[in-house]
Amino acid sequence: MGAAERRWKEHLLELRVRELGEQTWQFPADDIARMLSPKSINAAHSPGRLQEPYPPLAWYTSLSDEHRVRNALNAISQARPLHLVARVERLNYQPLADFLNECVYHCKDVYASLRRKKPSPLKLGTPWFPNLVFSPYDRPTGDKVPGAPALKPDIVAGQRKLNRKTVCYWGRASPGDNEMEIDFAVEVSNNWKELVIQASTYARAQNSAMPLRAFSLVIGVNHSKNELRFLLYHRGGLTASRPIRIDTAHGVLQVQKVLFSILLWQTPQDAGLPSFTNGDDFLLPSSASRPENFVHAIADQVLFHSLSFRGRGTLVVRAHPTTNLSQPARIADKSDVTRAGPHIRGEPVTEESQLAAHAFPAIVPRRYHAQQLTYVRPHAVTGPGHTSSAAGDDRFVLKGSWPEKPKRRLEPTVYDDISGRFGVPNHRISFEVCREDGSAFSNAMFLPPPDSEWALYHWPLTATTASEPDYRTLSVTATEDEGYSLERCTDAWDLSWCTLHCLLGWLTYMKIGDDTPGVLHRDISIGNLVKLVKPRACPLFTTRGVANLLKDMQDTPAHDDLANAPARSSSDPRTVPQSLPGSRHTSSVAQSSGNAVVPAKRPSMSTHAGSTTKKARLDAPVNTKDSGESEHPGQTSAANFWGGLKTAAAHDAYLLPLVVAAERLESALAKLGVSTECQAVTIDADMSAFLGEYFTTSTHAGAVSGTPEFMSVFVRKAMEKKVSYLQNPIDDLLSFWYTVLWATLFNPDVLKDVHDSTLVHQVKKWRKAIAGTTEERESVISYLAFGRLASSAHSVLLKVMASLLVKWFTSLVKLWKQFLQAFEGCTEPRQKLLVFYRFAYEGVAEYAELLYESRGTLQGGSLASG
Repeated sequence: MGAAERRWKEHLLELRVRELGEQTWQFPADDIARMLSPKSINAAHSPGRLQEPYPPLAWYTSLSDEHRVRNALNAISQARPLHLVARVERLNYQPLADFLNECVYHCKDVYASLRRKKPSPLKLGTPWFPNLVFSPYDRPTGDKVPGAPALKPDIVAGQRKLNRKTVCYWGRASPGDNEMEIDFAVEVSNNWKELVIQASTYARAQNSAMPLRAFSLVIGVNHSKNELRFLLYHRGGLTASRPIRIDTAHGVLQVQKVLFSILLWQTPQDAGLPSFTNGDDFLLPSSASRPENFVHAIADQVLFHSLSFRGRGTLVVRAHPTTNLSQPARIADKSDVTRAGPHIRGEPVTEESQLAAHAFPAIVPRRYHAQQLTYVRPHAVTGPGHTSSAAGDDRFVLKGSWPEKPKRRLEPTVYDDISGRFGVPNHRISFEVCREDGSAFSNAMFLPPPDSEWALYHWPLTATTASEPDYRTLSVTATEDEGYSLERCTDAWDLSWCTLHCLLGWLTYMKIGDDTPGVLHRDISIGNLVKLVKPRACPLFTTRGVANLLKDMQDTPAHDDLANAPARSSSDPRTVPQSLPGSRHTSSVAQSSGNAVVPAKRPSMSTHAGSTTKKARLDAPVNTKDSGESEHPGQTSAANFWGGLKTAAAHDAYLLPLVVAAERLESALAKLGVSTECQAVTIDADMSAFLGEYFTTSTHAGAVSGTPEFMSVFVRKAMEKKVSYLQNPIDDLLSFWYTVLWATLFNPDVLKDVHDSTLVHQVKKWRKAIAGTTEERESVISYLAFGRLASSAHSVLLKVMASLLVKWFTSLVKLWKQFLQAFEGCTEPRQKLLVFYRFAYEGVAEYAELLYESRGTLQGGSLASG
């Protein structure tokens, strides 16, 4: 292994350690057997348990605890204890496979004896794994996670014994003797920490093959200690069995008890898969008002899938409703404590999203199974009250994820408030997934109970202490807008224009001037900026909501002008689109009545106003000149509106600069001709934080969030050093910058007509660098600024976008300094919020002005590249 390859491997391992964090837990083998066993919640006398989003294991009855099962297991024939070779790891692969196969053989014998009893009291049918065979492997799998080397599991479990030519796949495999799908893997090492980190890459591959699963199972064996652990990777971390000595009879019995729980699986739910989907088909509530009815939808394209073993595990697919059921569906009822029918392996699904050919292709998700899907009515469905269409070509975007406990139901709440506005999605429905017994589809059963001493369960593997267990529940959101990554923009102007629309969407999330403050997004990334397939008509974006932030509007000299100034009036038929299905078009500025705008109720944050005449440290210059006319039909004079508003805010040292910034942005957008046609949106609000409490009671104010490749340097360093940091609008704006850089370098046209192999290699090197460490990423910025890119033979797209990016980055650095100067003068939450608002507007105005100044070059570059 060369030095570069070694460094890259160490970097990947560091990322896995960071992803796992301190969330490593261990339980006795009997508890692991209960976790893995088929189970149902005990809610007959405690119906409130069905409403609990994180039900603990103690609330469930596990099939493995049934007295006939226990008696059979206590009398089971045991495999022979195994003594491993301590010095040479590879010498243990075949003996281990033989040992595990012997354990499975004895478990299957017990299963068959229980099933033979007539009538079967346990209703045992065909198991999920009719065959489960362990074989030594120790060679690359046929597919891999993109951006990572192919994995080489030591031992694999699958439906048959392997020969030397068999290639194993995490995802789909072709029928035949030479390919096999992996059910789970075994990792052997003499170091538990290294073993757990390596095994996590197997869990990530399993998640890639079957997204939305509740857990991924890996068996770990420490050959120097003759110890075995069952490793359950879930969205909250790792839950492991305590070490089991496989060189003792007691240890062998423990292994067989856990394996028997696995062999009891019969339904998708038993195997950790949600019952409402098989990866292709989805059963969804028809609407928020009629959750008892469901719509059958079919996914036809994967738009995004998070490559991880812990965290949100986001999956985004394009789907459409259909009445042509490929298989019957049923509605769950009380009979779901019984076992389901036989499991049949389904044919693999195909994906349009697989990119071109490598020696090891990317993992293609399998169709999970071919069993009947089950619709379980969610306990709460949010979204517009209309009924979703169950016919036609009404495509929508479906997102499944596992938000952390503090973020539970955050995204639906945010979407409901802003659905249909400029630059944000149209919300259809959101709900939390339930198990067939009505309990939450959660990872809580794998974690210490909430009222327990966490330290008793903590495995101090990657950290000496643990925080609260990371409880998560599977959530689903459907929005109406279909789109694709900014990487697929057609040219420089298209990319820069879509970026502007996404920036306006980012401002929409903040709800500046609404009754209550909105959110700071805090996760701007390439997966969260989407170019719409079809541009969408929206209410015109406006900044005039700042009028609602006046402390005492009735006392201002400009009251009459402000009260009668339509803020790009929503009553004008030329600026208001027809309603879209599921949309709620509401002005972000004011509540309209006829041709006059009635100022909205002042936001609740004004109660923190304090003294508005106190002089602040606002070293950034404030220009109070009018920006000139920027009229739209039905709009009063910009000079009158903004002049009156600045007069009214003149004695508020924090509101006045915000008003000036709002006026500046309105003028910049008018020059660019931004209309009601929205071409791109900012999505994914489940890492956002409410600004109304951000400076007081919020639990997110000091905890950073985002995607490392797109974080500002300040956020990323705080994450790496695990220190508190107040994420702010400039951090989000810098994330926009890194995202546009990414979209530029990964655009297929960036290498179009570039025949110099040195330049091609340079672009590929930059692509790797911006996905690497902070230092590697910043080296790309240095080259863009000082590398004489304009005179090179690089593509037109790259040269034109590089010029814009350099100017934009320079302006953001300046804005960052101004923000720090202004924010240091804040002593009250209201002041801090107004500074956040101001610099959000300033940052977007800076970009819009740069876009206007560079429009000739950007549009000319587009013509040249076409």
